[in-house]
Amino acid sequence: MKPGAAKVRRPSLTVMRKVQSLRSHKGEIAVIDPETGKYFLGKTLNEALRKAENKFPDHVFYAMRIGSKFIYEHKGIAAAK
Repeated sequence: MKPGAAKVRRPSLTVMRKVQSLRSHKGEIAVIDPETGKYFLGKTLNEALRKAENKFPDHVFYAMRIGSKFIYEHKGIAAAK
């Protein structure tokens, strides 16, 4: 890790389960502040992050997609050489 770089902490399992249980928001991005447990939802990572940074400008956040293991998933195939 670079000197001065912030380390991203995972939120508690309780907070992560609560966010993943928001079935009516499936597919949306949740940006979570691990320090407070507060989360911010958006249709895109930028939208959710903007909301979080407005509330906590100096915090480091953890992001997840509700109802998925991944925020982004690439489904392409590699071209043959």
